[in-house]
Amino acid sequence: MKILKSLLVVALLFLLPITVANAQLPEVTTQMPQLETVSINNADAGMLAQLPGIGKKKAQAIVDYRQENGDFENLDDLSNVKGIGKKLLEKLEGKISL
Repeated sequence: MKILKSLLVVALLFLLPITVANAQLPEVTTQMPQLETVSINNADAGMLAQLPGIGKKKAQAIVDYRQENGDFENLDDLSNVKGIGKKLLEKLEGKISL
């Protein structure tokens, strides 16, 4: 019986750090800073390339399109750039601005 109690105490001691870490997780995530959006009318190719689904070539295509056609009037205009469709626009939602 002593062995069983000892094992139970040891098991609880191993679980204690896990429960404490989980209890602190919401605090940590609420303190994380919100990322700012990237302006598709002002960002250079390097900044645009950091967006999900946008590599160096698409980023340069966005800059080239902007230089040839002027600033984007709304976010959906980004779909006029070759290689950018509805799915990618959905992925970029909340991450880009004008």
